Amino acid sequence: MISDFPRVMSEIRRLFLAIGILLLATRDGGAERINQEGRILGPAPQVARSTLFNTPEADAVVSAMQIMPVTNPWNEDISLRPRLANSDAMIAQIISDLSPTRQTLRAFYEMNYVLVPNNQPRLTIPFLDYPDESDLDGGTFPNGNYPITPNMPIESWPKGTGSLSLSQWQMDVNNNGGDRHGIMVAPGLGSFWETWQMKLTQSGWQASNGAKFDLNSNNLRPLGWTSGDAAGLPMFPAVPRFDECERGMVEHAMRLAVAKTRREYIYPAVHDASSIPASSTNYPAMGQRLRLKSSFVIPSNWTTGEKAILLGLKKYGAIVADNSGGFFSISVAPDDRWPANCFDHLATISIDNFEVIQTTGPTEGPRSPGAPTVDAGPDQVIGIDDSATLSAVISAPNGGTTINWRLCSGPAAVQLTNSNSATANASFTAPGSYTFMVSVTDNIHAVAYDAVIIKVMPHVRMANISTRAAVGTAQNVAIAGFIVNGNSPKTVMVRALGPSLTPFGVAGALADPMLDLRNSAGNQIAANDNWKDSQEQAVVDTGLAPGNDSESAIVATLTPGNYTAIMSGKDNTTGMGLVEVYELDSTSRLLNISTRGFAGGGDNALIAGLILSGTDNGTICFRALGPSLASFGVQGVIADPRLDLFNAQGTKVGANNNWKDSQQSIIQSAGFAPRNDTESALLTDLAPGNYTAIVSGIGGATGVALVEAYHLP
Repeated sequence: MISDFPRVMSEIRRLFLAIGILLLATRDGGAERINQEGRILGPAPQVARSTLFNTPEADAVVSAMQIMPVTNPWNEDISLRPRLANSDAMIAQIISDLSPTRQTLRAFYEMNYVLVPNNQPRLTIPFLDYPDESDLDGGTFPNGNYPITPNMPIESWPKGTGSLSLSQWQMDVNNNGGDRHGIMVAPGLGSFWETWQMKLTQSGWQASNGAKFDLNSNNLRPLGWTSGDAAGLPMFPAVPRFDECERGMVEHAMRLAVAKTRREYIYPAVHDASSIPASSTNYPAMGQRLRLKSSFVIPSNWTTGEKAILLGLKKYGAIVADNSGGFFSISVAPDDRWPANCFDHLATISIDNFEVIQTTGPTEGPRSPGAPTVDAGPDQVIGIDDSATLSAVISAPNGGTTINWRLCSGPAAVQLTNSNSATANASFTAPGSYTFMVSVTDNIHAVAYDAVIIKVMPHVRMANISTRAAVGTAQNVAIAGFIVNGNSPKTVMVRALGPSLTPFGVAGALADPMLDLRNSAGNQIAANDNWKDSQEQAVVDTGLAPGNDSESAIVATLTPGNYTAIMSGKDNTTGMGLVEVYELDSTSRLLNISTRGFAGGGDNALIAGLILSGTDNGTICFRALGPSLASFGVQGVIADPRLDLFNAQGTKVGANNNWKDSQQSIIQSAGFAPRNDTESALLTDLAPGNYTAIVSGIGGATGVALVEAYHLP
């Protein structure tokens, strides 16, 4: 063991954390973020500055958001819900309340929004009409304290405001009036704010009222309270957006306005706005849900936006939220990217193509007890000649479930068998990364989804990975992290060499290296000082016994996971050392080596060696990091690391100084972008053979660096 291990343990634990975070492979596994439509959302979105709804930047954020829980009424699949007994009579009433020229569906360009960062400054906004039913959010009555931006969009801008600039529309220079809704969304805080009759005056912003909603909760506003909408409902989750229409499906219920409602609200509405008695049940209540009949045939030549809206109206329907304007209308975002006449065909759909359904309450439908759950299992790494077993763990208290596996993405077709059972099998014709999704539904609750990634490797393997580094003391010992990936245990040899380096011209070799092998939790698995002290025969049998008795070696059978090998000098001696990991079987794979050590000048550079065995090329990403380590407490990091890659003949086959200098887009797409622009990265296809990556400092600079090689599928 390291002789003064108790003294340096706190430093080593911090370095475990640094290496664990900086190894991209450690991101393997974990539950995917999947929305109610079965779409993988990816990482939670971040908003750095106020971003308007009608931009690609906003599209990227909202498309990655889970807007309200999957069990929320706005996200509820109502395609199988029974019709209301008086559906026909209610539809007839809705029609009769409209003039003959307005008895069709209309789409109005209305609700826009701005995305705001967590630290968006708050402004005081007086609520003039309904402060007692408003969320002040830290303001002093009757004023709210809202994250209002200088580029705050107001309802209808820019699609429906003609030639007026945003600032002119904010101030309503033509006194157009209207509802003038305003919506602010903070994805990072999980909140959004909505106002009604919002206007910028000489003394600042004002509105009639304000409401704050939780993106992650099904909680309603207090019963009897209005919101920006007459029904007390939120608007942001209800509005068809440009990004989702471009994908081909509106993934939620829509906001519906009718001419008249009765004086009643039903879940999820909390407010009514009518003098028609509640007993007049052929008038819709606030919160009433309608859907487009399944028998309605959507013409194939209609626009992408129209088809996306109509598919959403069949699956998620529309919720009655307002009773003004004398139309049967849904609100769409007033995005100026919509093509001309994008929704004109909707006006040809008569209202009798809709039906009223029996709605569910706060503890019914997807919100009732007994929802199914599913776990698709850990991500896998397999060879191209292997098949993958997809095994889901399912809990379905109510029974009656339907199971389905499907391929979400991948570079080639896949043969998938037993796709309607918990255990399926997939075979592949091409290497690459494949994502499979499993769904479980009982036709009551929200569909349960999970996904698993299968990385299919070509006929090439990391047979040996090694790093030569200057071995110091305390936090400057050499620390190598490596990944065992797959489904079964793998036997490896880990070596720490010093004296054996001297015959190869390495000066100042570490005289007596020691080796400590630990798992991802920091627990010791094995330790060795002199390799003959333990496992002598096992080491000899590998044919890889060190050349010097004072060197260290460990043979270990490891389950898939992350491991760290610590190489130090006995009695705190220092010098140049080599830490290596060898494959001893062909079960699971070595996918990564990452070593933190001192990168000096000349022969004291940090050097990583890699042996690729097999018949196919291997895609490898090499990285040299320095400044990124400082945030994990590593001192004396190299300021500007450079990376040079050589083959076995000593020919340079790649080089990089700052990673954005070349291959920026491909490195970002692969998920390997370093955190600091001065760090280096190189992604390359390599034929089987021996390779050496050398990390040095620009201008002869030295310091602590992290070098890593990662094998991509």
